Amino acid sequence: MKIAIVHEMLIKFGGAEQVVKQIQDIFPESDLFTLLYDEQKIGKHFPKTEIHSSCFSLPSQKIYNLLKKQRLCLPWMPRSAEMLDLSDYDIVLVSSSGMAHGIITKPETKCVIYYHSPARYLWDWTNETKASLWATTGLKWFIFNRIFLNLRQWDYMAAQRSDRIIANSHNVAKRIQKYYRKNAEVIYPWVDTKKFFCKDPKKWKYYIILSALTEFKNIDIAIEAFHIISDKKLVIIGDGAYRETLESKVRSNNISFVWAKYGDDLVKLVQESAGLIFPGEEDFGIVPIEVMAAGKPVFAYKWGGLLESVAEWKTGDFFDDKNGSDFVEKFRVFDKKNSAWEYSPEECIKQAQKFDKSVFEEKLREITL
Repeated sequence: MKIAIVHEMLIKFGGAEQVVKQIQDIFPESDLFTLLYDEQKIGKHFPKTEIHSSCFSLPSQKIYNLLKKQRLCLPWMPRSAEMLDLSDYDIVLVSSSGMAHGIITKPETKCVIYYHSPARYLWDWTNETKASLWATTGLKWFIFNRIFLNLRQWDYMAAQRSDRIIANSHNVAKRIQKYYRKNAEVIYPWVDTKKFFCKDPKKWKYYIILSALTEFKNIDIAIEAFHIISDKKLVIIGDGAYRETLESKVRSNNISFVWAKYGDDLVKLVQESAGLIFPGEEDFGIVPIEVMAAGKPVFAYKWGGLLESVAEWKTGDFFDDKNGSDFVEKFRVFDKKNSAWEYSPEECIKQAQKFDKSVFEEKLREITL
């Protein structure tokens, strides 16, 4: 039985890419396809030799090679997805948060889509995306409106092609129903909880943010808050196009940046932290579970997938306003409870263990095979 795995963009190693790795582990003989690949950024995790050779001649890849901007590749991605020749495969597993679900398969091929989300820049984040591209007025507004309208029409039709649909959370399943009018089964991504186990979780030095540094992650909210909460240290772990802008916002020495970390370096930073600050919206969120696996609590914006993974009052707490108006007030309560060990390390670890590899593998095999 031949199995193909398809993922939109292998240009960073985030939560979605971790899921691709997990699927590869379950189906080690599978072939891997992608619409964009950057060996310099992702080669350590996905060597070029693992990528099906046909991917490097796709229009989206050629544009990316020339411009190195994934957003500018967007108009070419639907065509590239449909160009992938998957006719030799019995099963195609698609990891999608944008265009990968547009692949075309033969009637006898079983096509399973694992959605991290419907493309947010086409649906609920359309206005924010246009604003970030300076396309809110004039000719640019007109052009992008036409592009986004065509892409949304294509995106809806592409979502009708699959045989089975999986969502990474109930939050994403609701969005799939809203935009695609399709029901989705929920399988949470698994987290390597043993990797982050901490022998002494009561030893800490700082709070952490662990994230891609993009404007949509709302990290500037936390930066502004920690200017006021100046007696607590914040370490921001990650990289991205918004990094320089975020660094320019820092006005106090209790906030520091480190580059993206992996392996033992990342584990050490998590284990020595007091907990995770998560100010953005997330469809599911693997990072909060990794941090809880180290016995550390989470302080986050009360929205989306974190309501499914963080047990309020037991393994973390939330602030309510998207713009962070109650961040400082709610954080001070959280920090006081954290200092009093009201979020027990044992409870945090127990919560993280609900997202175990065996559960993910069993459910994925059941649906796929």
